[in-house]
Amino acid sequence: MKKSKSDLVVIASAKAQAGKEGVLEEALLEAAGPTRLQPGCVSFSLFHSIDDPTVIIGFERWASSDAHDQHLKGAHVQTLISKMGPILAESPKIISFTVLNEE
Repeated sequence: MKKSKSDLVVIASAKAQAGKEGVLEEALLEAAGPTRLQPGCVSFSLFHSIDDPTVIIGFERWASSDAHDQHLKGAHVQTLISKMGPILAESPKIISFTVLNEE
């Protein structure tokens, strides 16, 4: 089996309160740069939902679960969490995966 370029994939979904979509987008974009520079970050991308403009998805690839755990302790993540509290319509949904197969 071909070696994966990462051991962990994380998909995180955040839903803004109506009218706060821009604030959520700004907060996530601010955290994206420092996240991409962290050791073990293979990739970090953000996507807007076509069906619901209040939803933004983060697609993350990490070299290991440990690298992702370190990411979560970063100051920029703590800042993001504090900004998201008053603008989210519901709790974020975060799902982690290991790579089963890829080319």
